[in-house]
Amino acid sequence: MELPILPTSAEMRAIEGAAIAAGTVSGRELMERAATALVEVALAERALAGHPEPGRALVLCGPGNNGGDGYAVARLLAGRGWRVRVLALAPPGPSAPDACATAARWAALGPVGRLDAASVTATGPTDLVVDAVFGTGIMRPLAADLCAALAAARDLVRGAGRV
Repeated sequence: MELPILPTSAEMRAIEGAAIAAGTVSGRELMERAATALVEVALAERALAGHPEPGRALVLCGPGNNGGDGYAVARLLAGRGWRVRVLALAPPGPSAPDACATAARWAALGPVGRLDAASVTATGPTDLVVDAVFGTGIMRPLAADLCAALAAARDLVRGAGRV
């Protein structure tokens, strides 16, 4: 069986940009589609593991469009009865208006805490962690404090769901 060829991050940005420019889809709609797909897969995996009930989720968001995906995931999980905690590295900025919009929709449902190791650890038992901090296009090293926060999130969900 031949595996499908996946686009690089630059190719994916070009594909999405062309679709948005053509009016085929909006950036917000792409975020909603990505979030919906992630939630469906995560819930299906949990159901297969014998846990169909809602649980606790920790969603880690960055300041760009990947973070926007995370805010949409948080909102969708909360809508399905999950207890969701959102921690953000920074709020979305003016260069990411779609992420700003999805962050605002989440803000109507719940707070956003600061993403650091202490906040992650204070979350307690978690059934699902969603890393929406940066996308595949990140080309710089991560700061040590962010690495510590991500390591704490990884440790929080050993044996649970990670996305």
